[in-house]
Amino acid sequence: MLYIAIVLFVLVTTGLAVLAFENILNDVSLSLVVWHSTPLPVGWLLLLAYLLGAVMLFLIAAASAAQDARELRSLRERVKVLEVSREGIATSVAPGVPSVVPMPGMPGPGPKPDISDMTTLH
Repeated sequence: MLYIAIVLFVLVTTGLAVLAFENILNDVSLSLVVWHSTPLPVGWLLLLAYLLGAVMLFLIAAASAAQDARELRSLRERVKVLEVSREGIATSVAPGVPSVVPMPGMPGPGPKPDISDMTTLH
């Protein structure tokens, strides 16, 4: 999956670079409500928009990663608390008794059934 993302990134960046260099001499002026810019090359505007989009994506990904790290830290602390409380319960109930309950129908830790007289299906 990482290789596909790298290939797509290279293709989009190459296409944008070609588009920007082809339009480097065409000037346009932008206007936003009451703001009007001086004429700028279209190529520079395309590169600027691409870079701003990349920066915004990075900021969103970094914020999400920080939130995931905080959640992971709190979950690890919760696991430690539960492990300590489980150990306290297991030793206080009956020392030496395993805390794992065998599945119904499965042989437990006791003697294994003798299957030497069963027929084989070869």
